[in-house]
Amino acid sequence: MKIGYIDTSFLLSILFEDENYETTIKYWNELDILCSSLLLEIESRINVFKYCILTKNNKSLYKEKEEQLQELLENINKKNIDKEIVLEIKNFDKLKRPKSLDSIHLATANIFNKLLNEKLLLCSYDKNMVKIGKELGMEII
Repeated sequence: MKIGYIDTSFLLSILFEDENYETTIKYWNELDILCSSLLLEIESRINVFKYCILTKNNKSLYKEKEEQLQELLENINKKNIDKEIVLEIKNFDKLKRPKSLDSIHLATANIFNKLLNEKLLLCSYDKNMVKIGKELGMEII
């Protein structure tokens, strides 16, 4: 069984069909279980708004991308940001190195990774997250 932790960069690659799209969709389709932090939804919705409304000034594109995003998000199990995440960051110095939101993602992924019988696949295009994910023993796309 393949379990993937979905980072915002990975999800947005599908949504906006960027240069990583083919690779991203391949992994997406191969994963049996998709998990992430509730932060994924927050970051993704903000990015969709900024791109469609603030950059492109296109309300119809915004509506279309919001609907696509909702469909993608429905496939992902999302963990709430809670005291468990705070303790994970408190107890692992490696999780204090990245930017705050990336730390939350990595702490959440690390919690999932420790609960699994096999390694979690970290699905991210963020180089710093990938580096720290490797240090924490996660598989990387």
